[in-house]
Amino acid sequence: MVRGARALVTAVNLRLRVHVEEALQENSIIVESDRLGRGIVELGSWKASSGFEPVAAVAARLSSMDYSIPPHKVRIESMIPSGAGLGSSASLGVAYALALSSLLGDELRGDRLVEAGMAADEAAHGRPSGVDVVIAVYGGFLAYKRGAKPAPVSSRLQGYSLIVADSGVPRRTGDVVEFVLRRAETLGAAAERIYQAADEAVGMAVKAVERGDAALLGVIMDFMHGLLAAMGASGPELDRLVWAARRGGAVGAKLTGAGWGGSVIALAESGEAAGRVVDALRSAGAKWAVKARPGAEGARLEE
Repeated sequence: MVRGARALVTAVNLRLRVHVEEALQENSIIVESDRLGRGIVELGSWKASSGFEPVAAVAARLSSMDYSIPPHKVRIESMIPSGAGLGSSASLGVAYALALSSLLGDELRGDRLVEAGMAADEAAHGRPSGVDVVIAVYGGFLAYKRGAKPAPVSSRLQGYSLIVADSGVPRRTGDVVEFVLRRAETLGAAAERIYQAADEAVGMAVKAVERGDAALLGVIMDFMHGLLAAMGASGPELDRLVWAARRGGAVGAKLTGAGWGGSVIALAESGEAAGRVVDALRSAGAKWAVKARPGAEGARLEE
């Protein structure tokens, strides 16, 4: 996605839930998170407790979209670790924007929900590509290019799981992006060929998903990890996990997110084969590793 290359992205069934209810406290939003604890956002000024800036950013964005924001309480429950390259800030922004707009009687959907959810990702990452927000809204599989309308991809992949593993290594997305862009400037035409190769590989990956060709998709995942490593986005911890997944029986594996830390994903047959990949990743030092279902649903309201 950097510098115009496409990406193939999928939602997985690791959910983040946000519950919103009106409250009587004066001029504030009270936030309770199972991962961050308790925080406060001041209405109007949108000043937030440390770590809760994405919540403040979404509330401010909704206010700019002509919503009247009352004092309310927010409760966040997440299966997605923060800082792991799995779109936690985007998922939070989308879920909160959907819950709050529904409470206020004008439920956001589609592009308007993307616009509101982007505020959280911008607060967390500066200038994100937008792909995490888009997939959090729409779910499924999408072919995504910055500045272009996302294209849904029909999937015939059956009998395969996506294993997600967190390296436990923290990193800042902006730092990785800036490093890769500087390397691209240094490499010039050679880097442009890498981006072209990545774009062509994504086109092949889209067709592999549409045909249900997991073997080809795995080869492309391996190839893409190599391109990302060539541009400096990988690191020893991520490479170790990627190779552990492959040796454990995955048909393909790569880093996901910005790189330098965060997470890797691996594709393996569901059942015992996927379980062996999970075990291999844990043995190789992953902070955690779980089986997930690709092509999961995007944002939804629950009673």
